[in-house]
Amino acid sequence: MPRHSNNKGKVLPVPPLDMEEVKFWLQIMEEHALFIKTGLPCDKPDLIEEAAAFERELKALRVRAEKLSSEKKFAELIADILCSLKEFLRYKRLLLGLSLTNKLGSALPPLFFDHLVREAEYFMAILEKLRAGKKLSVVKAREADFWLRIMADHTKFIGARLDPTERSLLGVVCEFSTEFDDLTMQGRNYVGFFEHQAPELPAFGRFLQDSRSATARLRDFKQAAYDMITKNRMLSTIPALMADHVRREADHFLLILAMIEKCVIKEESPTKYTHAENIGMVVDNEFFAESESIVFDDWVEPERESSEKAIDNTGPEYKPEKSRKQIITGQTASDDSGSAVVDDTVAIPVDTIVFEPVSQEAVAVDTAIETKLIAAEQVTPAAKPPAPAQDGKQGKYKWGGKWPRQLGKMKN
Repeated sequence: MPRHSNNKGKVLPVPPLDMEEVKFWLQIMEEHALFIKTGLPCDKPDLIEEAAAFERELKALRVRAEKLSSEKKFAELIADILCSLKEFLRYKRLLLGLSLTNKLGSALPPLFFDHLVREAEYFMAILEKLRAGKKLSVVKAREADFWLRIMADHTKFIGARLDPTERSLLGVVCEFSTEFDDLTMQGRNYVGFFEHQAPELPAFGRFLQDSRSATARLRDFKQAAYDMITKNRMLSTIPALMADHVRREADHFLLILAMIEKCVIKEESPTKYTHAENIGMVVDNEFFAESESIVFDDWVEPERESSEKAIDNTGPEYKPEKSRKQIITGQTASDDSGSAVVDDTVAIPVDTIVFEPVSQEAVAVDTAIETKLIAAEQVTPAAKPPAPAQDGKQGKYKWGGKWPRQLGKMKN
């Protein structure tokens, strides 16, 4: 993911952020071709050779990207990358189809090829917007959904290639897999929420912080796995390059999250949530023109002002027209003038009202009902048991289980 250049005041021929983004994804695509080439069965020489050809082609494009000197060359490079990437995407989809129908015979599962297809489509969306000269914006919920699913896939691939004897490492990977599956589902829920609600929810900001914390821990685990692989301290079939590959993608996601939280990446109109076809991301280059450098590592989100309005729970006083006793016995209230009050607006003289005689049986029934109601009111409710004493100071959030940190905060 691109970082800001420290060459203050120097006019660059190509926006550095766009260029770094392209170079990052070119390397990812090149490594995809390598992983496919080494993972296909030996009885598929044509597919292996095609993967090798894509690897060479993408490497040549990456070398060109390192030597760019003008915007014209940049536009030509984007066009050439798009041409190659379309063919590479077609090839990946072919492999996915063969894998889904058990016609490939590869040790690589269908999810692996689907994973590669999704990343190629993401890169394609970025290139299309760069070619159109647009400043790419991002739908935050969809961006988080895309990357969280990528991270969840990584945990599946690592777990599948660990030796069964690595029980402790398998347990760690299983916990990461469950955590990122849950975050992915939560992210998809926010995508649905924002189709009907503007994306200004404090809970979504906390969700991004949780995603950032989980991804940072997964990134550290990937780095530890890479170190163990290079030193032969892990039993697995994971190539060192693949371990480094997934670690770099985690770093990429972390930077995107930091830039979202610092509002460097612009948010698309909420109306685009429903109809967004592609996921693409580009940052606001004008932001970098005004600032010398950006440090994301130690950034802490400032406290946000609450936009919620105070709710007034005090309603108007209710004054019943008749007391409960009057309702039961059929009596009417009277004012000081000697008139019976029938409602709030009409007062009728007492001598004009004719009362029908009430039977002794009805009076006895009403009296019994009144006695029961009065007795029920006099029952004293049981006192609530005292709250148990709490040991120690309670944190900002209290969660059960083995939550390793306060929600929404990075673990030191």
